[in-house]
Amino acid sequence: METAQHKMSIASAEWKRMIAIHPPNYICVRRKSPAKSQKTNTEYTPLHLDGKLDKEEWAHVEWSNVFQDIEGPQKLPKAHVKTRFKMMYDDQFLYIGAELEESKLWGTYTIQNSRMYDENDFEVFLNPDGTRHNYYELEMNCLNTIWELVLHKPYKDGHALTNPYNLHSTKSAVHLQGDVNAPGSECSKWSIEVRYALDELVQFDTIRNRLMRAGDVWRVNYSRVQYELETVNDNGIPRYVKKPNCREDNIVWAPTGVIDIHRPEKWGIVFFASDSCHSTGSLEFQDTQERYLNEQLAIERVLDTIYYEQREFYAKHAKYATCLDELRGFKVDTDAPQASDSPSMDLYTELEDDFKRFAPRITIGATTEHVGKRENEYCASISTATEEWNILQDGKLWPTCCSP
Repeated sequence: METAQHKMSIASAEWKRMIAIHPPNYICVRRKSPAKSQKTNTEYTPLHLDGKLDKEEWAHVEWSNVFQDIEGPQKLPKAHVKTRFKMMYDDQFLYIGAELEESKLWGTYTIQNSRMYDENDFEVFLNPDGTRHNYYELEMNCLNTIWELVLHKPYKDGHALTNPYNLHSTKSAVHLQGDVNAPGSECSKWSIEVRYALDELVQFDTIRNRLMRAGDVWRVNYSRVQYELETVNDNGIPRYVKKPNCREDNIVWAPTGVIDIHRPEKWGIVFFASDSCHSTGSLEFQDTQERYLNEQLAIERVLDTIYYEQREFYAKHAKYATCLDELRGFKVDTDAPQASDSPSMDLYTELEDDFKRFAPRITIGATTEHVGKRENEYCASISTATEEWNILQDGKLWPTCCSP
């Protein structure tokens, strides 16, 4: 049988917008030990949270790059208010700090686990094991009201979540530079601090099933939902309201290429350094990239291409392709003009080379019940000299050392 040797193409409009986006990196350093505890036997003290990031404890920690529009640079989005974060850890806790420039401090929700994204908020997404399933989400507003939940799989893959899901160890604080809900007052920003016990985050690492260690890599994202506000008067009292017919801005650390933060395949890479020195962490991360991470990301891109193309194939045929040739035979016209948000031909060539290098294969499983309808299961796999990577039809990614 003749195999498909045609030029690489992508049928999925979503994946065309996503594939060229490379996840950003961040090096999470250790918290510096307080001077007193190095010389005495004083009891360990966690970082005191007050929402302020200009204190000495954060001074050695690097800022992330400034957030950008969720659709990424290819859409040439408008400039957004400045948003950035810091991360550090010690033997017991993970600490997150974020700074959000803001000229209109606005927040109304005061009840825990309210649907926070209906007003201006800051959001945290943690996927320690990188499986893209069983990840943690936090949303909070400038009043320090929080909402926590767990996504057992992304919304596009079955809408499985536990809501709310409040961790016992979560502590947060907000510092305001300006008056909240006070139109006409001068405001400049709000900043936050969040603390998690490392032992409570182990539940989200189904691959290693242990406390985080130096050298580990997590997939993480941060998002800021921002509405355009206007001032109205209620009986002579001014207040902020959302401007009608204006879509919210989604400002993120790691763009996904589409207006959906729940695309863990495009979340950023957080590397945990062995000490508090950023330059040391940079060298350690470079070694990690060279040893395995660059190859792993290339493997993920191939498997993600199969995943998104299978979604298109299923939408047309009500079944999944049984092999790579069948899947790649289902394609768009490669001679058609390239859309402005389509991948470059260099990227197509690179992807084609990776398909040849990694030789992915597709295994079709039994028909089963999923989300109220019947569909075929499949697993796409890539083997290397040391391990095998797999992806399922619901987007779960895992190495062969662990069961799906």
